[in-house]
Amino acid sequence: MSIADIDIFAHSQSRKAYRVSIGNNWSAATWPWRPGASTPFQRAEWLGPFYEALSQHEPDMLPLIVRVTDDDGTLAYSLPLLCRAVGPLQVIEFADLNMTDFNAPLLGPASPRIAEDAVAAWTAVKRALPSCDAVRFTKMPPMIAARPNPLCLPGGLLRAAVNGNLLVTGDSWNDYHFSLERTVRKELERSWRVFTRTPETTFTPLTDPVEAMSVLSRMEALQSARMRELGQPYGLDDPVTADFYRRLIAGGLEQGYAVLTALRAGPELVAALLGVRDGDTYVMIRLAHAGGEWSKISPGRLLIHKTLERLHGEGCRNFDFSVGNYPYKRRFNPVRTPMFDRVEALSPRGFPMMAKARAAGWLRGHPHLRERVRLMMGKPPSREEI
Repeated sequence: MSIADIDIFAHSQSRKAYRVSIGNNWSAATWPWRPGASTPFQRAEWLGPFYEALSQHEPDMLPLIVRVTDDDGTLAYSLPLLCRAVGPLQVIEFADLNMTDFNAPLLGPASPRIAEDAVAAWTAVKRALPSCDAVRFTKMPPMIAARPNPLCLPGGLLRAAVNGNLLVTGDSWNDYHFSLERTVRKELERSWRVFTRTPETTFTPLTDPVEAMSVLSRMEALQSARMRELGQPYGLDDPVTADFYRRLIAGGLEQGYAVLTALRAGPELVAALLGVRDGDTYVMIRLAHAGGEWSKISPGRLLIHKTLERLHGEGCRNFDFSVGNYPYKRRFNPVRTPMFDRVEALSPRGFPMMAKARAAGWLRGHPHLRERVRLMMGKPPSREEI
């Protein structure tokens, strides 16, 4: 399947008209990123490794780079998408494959701010898309910086299966530290004392890509072992995902976009945390830690605390613990931020997918009923809420 660039004008009840062009080749040189125009996951440092890994390992998945402009030619927004087979269906999604935490457009100066304009732009996008069965956009924040997400302005949104976990600190690290629950704060302080009493222990922000690759390999082994211990599937070792993270570190570490920190005792990796940074915002994306005797000091939580403290000293004030509501995150007092999905059928074959997504979205708005359905289906309670 391939598609040439397409130009389409769309008019609706909006006073504005929008033109859409679609290409199949993502390029950093033509990706119009600028500060405040996206979440950290629409930067070239993220999308470049993603599309490169996709091309290397999944050539049947088609990149779709969508550019939407108003009738004056001013950029409204760009979308980093792909088209792939999901069972018998052809589905258009964000460039995600379960790696991107927040999916969103890259906003331009003419991004719609009211529902009527957003509907007109989205109608133009749908008319320009190649033949497919459904559009499935997931994990979308309603706001991007201080501007509305134009894909969330039209009706038909569904509650996403996940949410963000945002911690906003003031300028004083001590004020934040002492705002933690006393038992949490004392445990972190005790863990650090115990850890540093062990010979050759260090907290290290990694800056050398070669050393970072070695740490990433060890992280993968620790995470895989941990998921086997829990009886959970481990999907971070599939070819696209594994290649993506290597490219992310190789290209993003020296630029300060990828942030990798570690606790080590001599040559032993005790814990490692990978995140991405965009200005004063940091999002953690992978955490791994050793078990055994190290479990007594909760090395994952300890590393998070030391990483946040260091980044705060470098000017970060917004720390997102990313998707998932695990208990260790709640100890740091983040606030849950909502995200939304948009699933629309574009052919009769896509209607079952849309209906299933809408039913799931409705159940997420009724958590007690959702848990009853889970029990009826024989599923255990979610580990996130335990």
